[in-house]
Amino acid sequence: MNGFRDDSGYTISRIAAVRARLVPARWPWAQRHERMIAQEWRAARARNPHLFDGEVLLAHRVSATQEADASLALDFMPVRYSAFRAFKAAGFPDGFAVNVFPAIAPRDRAGRYLVGRMGAHTDNAGALYFATGTPDPGDVADDGSVDLTAAALRELAEETGLAPDRSALDPHWHMLRRGGHLALIRAGRFDLPAADLARRGEEARKNMAVPELAGIEVIGEGDELTDAALPDFMRAYLARAFAGTLP
Repeated sequence: MNGFRDDSGYTISRIAAVRARLVPARWPWAQRHERMIAQEWRAARARNPHLFDGEVLLAHRVSATQEADASLALDFMPVRYSAFRAFKAAGFPDGFAVNVFPAIAPRDRAGRYLVGRMGAHTDNAGALYFATGTPDPGDVADDGSVDLTAAALRELAEETGLAPDRSALDPHWHMLRRGGHLALIRAGRFDLPAADLARRGEEARKNMAVPELAGIEVIGEGDELTDAALPDFMRAYLARAFAGTLP
């Protein structure tokens, strides 16, 4: 597979097609750490009562072909959010489950990107992200397939009110992987300047009953990418995008 590793430790690859499906599986790590997971969840809920222990989807099989425009096959299993949260806090330790999350990267013609700052009531308060989220059972079709583009578009609409047509999206994804952490980013190109998109998003956000974002911001070439609020995968993607060195 055509890819490279950057200073953050992420391997970045270009993915031409993604096939994802629901294949339930036993997760030994969660079973072994059931008591720890319950204890950590009680403590998390005490700090933030807004947290909800619903089901999310983690991958237990990740397979990519090796050609320049690789294809990616993913098998997902449903897990409780409490277990996912504890697994993430432990640094994705078991080598079995992988946190795969799709994101749309809204970009204007000048190459500026729209990002959201997570709200204080969320589990990642203050962080700067593209609209993204771990898939959940609502993203599974009747035939068991998981449409990650639809999941990412739904997150974008829910967080910013923006709803681009699929024709505005790049035909390929960029996969950023470091151990059990795998981001799939698909750029969406808008004709409006990013500042106008941000204003539209802010108007939509203020009309939401419980907005997930505290604000919507613009990041362009020349802006500092050292803000601690930017997760490593975001910094790695944006640095390569601005340098024109994404695969």
